[in-house]
Amino acid sequence: MTNKQALSDFSPLRKQIEDFTEDEIIVVYDYEFQHDKNFYICLSPALKEFILNPPLILPPEPQREPPKYVPPVSKPWVSMGSEKKIDEANFKDTRPLVKSDLKISKLHLFREAKFKDIESDDKKDWNVSIQPFESNFETKMVEIDTAVQAAPFLSDSSAQTIWRYPKNASTQYEPRLMESKECEKILANEDLKDFITTSIPELESALEQNVIFNAFENDWELLGDEMSSIGGPGDMHLKEYQSFSDIHNSKNKIVTCVQWHPELKGIVAMSLAENYTLYERLDNMSKTVITPSLILIWSFFDPIQPKLLLEAPDDIFSFAFSISDPNIIAGGCINGQVVLWDIGPWEERIKNPRGDHRDKDLFIPKFEDESFFQTPRIRYCALSSLESGHNAPITDIFWLPDHFEIDRLGFPTESKEDKNCQLMTAASDNQILFWDTRSKTLNQKRKDLDLPMNVPQTFKHLSNWRPLLKVTLPCSDPGGDFAPTKISISESQGDKSAIELEDKLEIEKREDGNKGQFVSGVGKPSSGKGSRLLQHLNTRISIGTEDGQFVYVDWIPQKDADTNKLTTSKAEWYQSILDGPITAMKRSPFFKDILLIAGGTGFQIWKEKIFSGALLQTKSFSKRVCDAEWSPTRPGVFFIAKSDGSVDIWDLLDRTHVPILTQSISIHKLTFISCKIVASNQQLIAIGDSMGTLHIMEVPWSLRRIVSGEFQAVKTYLMRESDRREYVKQRWDFREEEKRELERQAALKAGLGPPHIPTEDEITFRLRGEYNEYLHFEAAILRELGLKDEDDDQPPAVAVN
Repeated sequence: MTNKQALSDFSPLRKQIEDFTEDEIIVVYDYEFQHDKNFYICLSPALKEFILNPPLILPPEPQREPPKYVPPVSKPWVSMGSEKKIDEANFKDTRPLVKSDLKISKLHLFREAKFKDIESDDKKDWNVSIQPFESNFETKMVEIDTAVQAAPFLSDSSAQTIWRYPKNASTQYEPRLMESKECEKILANEDLKDFITTSIPELESALEQNVIFNAFENDWELLGDEMSSIGGPGDMHLKEYQSFSDIHNSKNKIVTCVQWHPELKGIVAMSLAENYTLYERLDNMSKTVITPSLILIWSFFDPIQPKLLLEAPDDIFSFAFSISDPNIIAGGCINGQVVLWDIGPWEERIKNPRGDHRDKDLFIPKFEDESFFQTPRIRYCALSSLESGHNAPITDIFWLPDHFEIDRLGFPTESKEDKNCQLMTAASDNQILFWDTRSKTLNQKRKDLDLPMNVPQTFKHLSNWRPLLKVTLPCSDPGGDFAPTKISISESQGDKSAIELEDKLEIEKREDGNKGQFVSGVGKPSSGKGSRLLQHLNTRISIGTEDGQFVYVDWIPQKDADTNKLTTSKAEWYQSILDGPITAMKRSPFFKDILLIAGGTGFQIWKEKIFSGALLQTKSFSKRVCDAEWSPTRPGVFFIAKSDGSVDIWDLLDRTHVPILTQSISIHKLTFISCKIVASNQQLIAIGDSMGTLHIMEVPWSLRRIVSGEFQAVKTYLMRESDRREYVKQRWDFREEEKRELERQAALKAGLGPPHIPTEDEITFRLRGEYNEYLHFEAAILRELGLKDEDDDQPPAVAVN
């Protein structure tokens, strides 16, 4: 236990062993598995004495003699009609049997045989050679006892119809009316009056009780809220649920990315890479070329051997499942290439647990399928062009939501297929690329890919796969361009608020035909098949860089005034916020404009479009931050993974300056963290480390169940911090204006400055007047050249107020 530390089997009982007062501890080998374990340890002196000196066992009672056998007494036969049925089922002759005698005449029996000599060369047809059987021939008799059990094949499936075109509809119900005579007769009934009079006190009492106490409240769900509320003594520790490590493929490798299967429960995938620095990778280049680069797909039903192995041309740094079709996986390599896999043919192997992979009783003897016991290796279906892609490792990749797509000019249009068909990748080569998996039209003149056998033909049309759009990230400051490591957009899967807004505006436009339409961007977008342009969709990208900078840029290219070419617009805003590379940029699942940015030795919480500062900023930690993740069920809870193998759990409602709990997960550096809601009462966290081990931790009840009023409390906190940042910005502007006024006053006293500094309104008034003069000058020149008549209308002047 001292040498192996956490790897020792007795590490969970370390504290109890150290607190044991006696010198000897009993460890018992349970041969018959009476306690469901191979060994059990005794840490109680009383139990120790009980095991060493067990109580006497009384001899068993003598067995009683078995009762004597009494033979049954035969009963007289009573006919029930069964002999008639047996007689009818038997076969009976309908006619007498035919007898025949066969005789051979004696002449044929005693006929003499005549033989003569014939040359084999003269009469070849008469020569008949009868070859004997092989001497070593023997017939093997194989006896096989088999059984067949017919069982129904069960499968879970669901279907959801998406209502894409909402229409306003209304239904009017007509009340059932009674005649006036009937109403007067009912109201005049004395029994009804007496019933109402006697029921009024009980009704008033019931209403008072309903206001004081909610009789329909579920007490079981609210049980323990006081214990798990802010500052309560509830258990906050993460409990280890499972761990995955392949001794052949994940040894001494680093887990670069972890993703949960979008649909199947208990399926998780992780990518591995060599744990080398740049110079170590160059020194061991021959080894890295031979070592296969894999993505391992694990199942909770088989923690020893992975379900599938996805082969890649180089180490994978990030990958993502397609939400609309989880069988499609996209990955980014260290050499800048994008890889696509299709695991559809192996879907049943992932769904159905195959039990123990060493169980050979599943097959008939001598008919075993050895491939069944081996994990299949799946080759990639498509690979991007090395020359047209990234020139650095792809650090982030994700699928665009299925409700919109972009064209070659970057304009977002409504998607009619409801499928994830486009990708977004980021690398440290100062650019972000958009990819389209339906690039058949771009490669019509090229031949399809010649894929090997057993490789799906899903993406055979991507023979020379190139990006659809390139977004470069130039920096105006000296020191080089922006090198993105993490990216995020405000649109998410399932959030169709942009489409709903477009539908609402179209309805208002039909009602009022005088309303115009504003199209953002440059030029007219070519959407291909008449797809609707989403004008109000946010096309800004939040980017985290290697230098710890937060960059906010628009992906739609703009025309350059000098070259008249489409180029990426400059960053709308950027600022250095962390002291190291940004390793995580996660958007809150409850607030789409709240970003959790982690990297270096700290993390910050920002609100989109508020650039005066972070809403929450922590002090620098002693260890570097490797990743961060929001809780999918609680708005104010998030997790921070650090390089010392620990995880910090933060709760904004409890405290904002320190974490509520710091728990050690591994003795090695943590590299990735991802949360998943498995069931209504279970939430898991997948954590990868630098030694190729994937730890699955279970979130306790107090951290996964939302506290009453937590959403509104967190929303109020974020709004309060946003207002504070707006106030800080106003104070900055005020101080800046105050500084300029003081400088002007000092210049006036020294006789160096102008007597008056124009305000913004005065500058606007002057510019409008100059523009009107320019319009009149232009009209006069056109008249002199004969390009405009004297009777033509004067150019519209800009209003000068």
